[in-house]
Amino acid sequence: MACRRCGVCCTRHQAYVRPEDVRRIIAFLEITKEDWEKQYNDPRWEYNDYRLIRHIDGACAFLKYDAGLALCAIHPVKPACCTDWQPGPAKKECQEGQRRAARKVKEHKRITNKTGEVQNGNKNYQAISNS
Repeated sequence: MACRRCGVCCTRHQAYVRPEDVRRIIAFLEITKEDWEKQYNDPRWEYNDYRLIRHIDGACAFLKYDAGLALCAIHPVKPACCTDWQPGPAKKECQEGQRRAARKVKEHKRITNKTGEVQNGNKNYQAISNS
């Protein structure tokens, strides 16, 4: 299964980083180690040399959206745990992403039909156009 770029995995999991991941991310972002510690390191968990990337507003600090699609702000240097993640139909995160996408499609179909009319129950209203 190809990734649908729903971003659910980036909200359900907190990516762990190894020292070499941190070095690559710091270089990519052109920040200092201190900036990393303040902005992206989650100080609540530390195991040997492993760290967690902080979640902000319920998602990985590096998760961004563009036109409804999830993007990783550090994709070229993302941590190994993220690179190793394989989407699949049996994964709960992917199932949730598919449900969300289906709801969006259903909602879009409910709001507009092929003629551009907004549907509201049994009543149709002509969509307002600024052209």
